[in-house]
Amino acid sequence: MVDLHVGLKSNEPYTSIRTPDARIGVSVSGRYSCEFFSRSRWRFDAHSPGSICLHRNEHQSRYRFPVPEDSDFKWAMIYLPVGQLASAAEHLRRAGQPDNLPTFNSLVDRDPAIAHITVALLRAMTNGEGNLYAETVAAWLAVHLISRHGSGACIEDRNAGAISDARLSRVVEFMSAHFAEPLTLEQLAGEACISKYHFTRLFKSKVGQTPYQFLADLRMNAARQMLISTDLSVAQVGAACGYSTSPHFSAAFTAKFSMTPSEFRGSRLGIAEMDDPRADDSANQ
Repeated sequence: MVDLHVGLKSNEPYTSIRTPDARIGVSVSGRYSCEFFSRSRWRFDAHSPGSICLHRNEHQSRYRFPVPEDSDFKWAMIYLPVGQLASAAEHLRRAGQPDNLPTFNSLVDRDPAIAHITVALLRAMTNGEGNLYAETVAAWLAVHLISRHGSGACIEDRNAGAISDARLSRVVEFMSAHFAEPLTLEQLAGEACISKYHFTRLFKSKVGQTPYQFLADLRMNAARQMLISTDLSVAQVGAACGYSTSPHFSAAFTAKFSMTPSEFRGSRLGIAEMDDPRADDSANQ
């Protein structure tokens, strides 16, 4: 889950809600200050674009947000399920190492990778991206948090496996047959018999695209063909290709082909009429 906060300011203490999820605060734009209560006194943090703040899982925290330096600052909060962290920690745990889930203090750090992925997540929310995108980002984020911001315990990249041509073909066939459905990373990795923490990287090494990008191309190619060969409305074509709303479909189609679905259909119909000899006969008559 991702929340976006804009222009938050209050000198009144704010107490966060206790949650088992890992909470990652990310400064998206602007500069502001935050005061947090720790060790019996208020402490001060300065935030600028790219700053991140990692929060303890089970503990409540008290904050104050004075008037920001920039009135239009934006701050995102990512909630990563603790189960996702536990799964990644187990996957990376070296044999014989205690199975301790890392805990994160409330601290300010800079992490360009998390800052970049947060901007991508916010854009994906606006575009209505599906489960495959969200799960891919969550798997990467869990591994990154443990590797970069964990407790310092040794980790080992175990059970990477390999994706054979036969397994890759099975995944591609599955995606081609079910591209209109809300596919998940778990499903695709399961088809390949590979850990989801390695599936995206191995798939891209073979195909040259991430599973999400490959699925998007399948949907776009199917949509383009439907717009040419059927009388379905734009909304019906979008739904048949796995898009939950017509605006999300139109935005994705325009980003891919630099024209809206309606414009594409109109241009193809115009070409078809020009190529139809009956159109010339009718004009001569």
